[in-house]
Amino acid sequence: MKQSLRGPALYTAVCEYIKNYILENNLKPGDPLPPEGQLADDLEVGRSSVREAVKSLQSLGIIEVRRGNGLFVRELNFDPILETFLFGLQFNPHTLAELLQVRIWLEVAVIGDAVEHIHADELEKLEIVLKTWEQRVQAGEEYSDLDETFHQIIYGVINNQTLMKLFAVFWIVFVGLENEVTHDPDPQEVLDSHNSILEAIKAHDPALTRRRLTQHFDSIKQRTQNFLDTNTSRD
Repeated sequence: MKQSLRGPALYTAVCEYIKNYILENNLKPGDPLPPEGQLADDLEVGRSSVREAVKSLQSLGIIEVRRGNGLFVRELNFDPILETFLFGLQFNPHTLAELLQVRIWLEVAVIGDAVEHIHADELEKLEIVLKTWEQRVQAGEEYSDLDETFHQIIYGVINNQTLMKLFAVFWIVFVGLENEVTHDPDPQEVLDSHNSILEAIKAHDPALTRRRLTQHFDSIKQRTQNFLDTNTSRD
């Protein structure tokens, strides 16, 4: 159906049309959208207006542009939030401490559910991760990917994909900036901390797991605060 769009809000109207098209046609992640030329014809607008709308929706993580293949619906993601966090950290270092606090609140809040739902298969995977981690620490090798995997296995049992995507945002921010600005922690200390968390999980003790998780974060909070104090004194 053709509909004519006019006025200063043209680009916004095209955005809304595309979003409504996705919903009304019950499109799923990975499904194709009409090409830009067809959208321009259907709406009786210039291609430049469609192109600007596409750029906007792409930046919001709603659609993706595959060069040579066209437009497609994107899976739910937090890319815009990630970009905002990364910019905020460069603009105001105190954002790091605030973001860390949000991460702590979330993990401490859900760890009890994770402990209740975790099974032998996940516990075995966690043990394998920590054994590999120990080997890397002894060899002086990088281990941040194992740290991420450890937490993914734990919270993955809750089966909440939105939560996992949000945790992924936190991880990207902290791996990219935490060690850079707060200095590397003692590798053995970090490993020991995760071993203690696993022991509490294996005991199926949510309260103990929560305490040990909080203790793990206390070290990160202290290093973050040291970084902020140093930078404040320089200013």
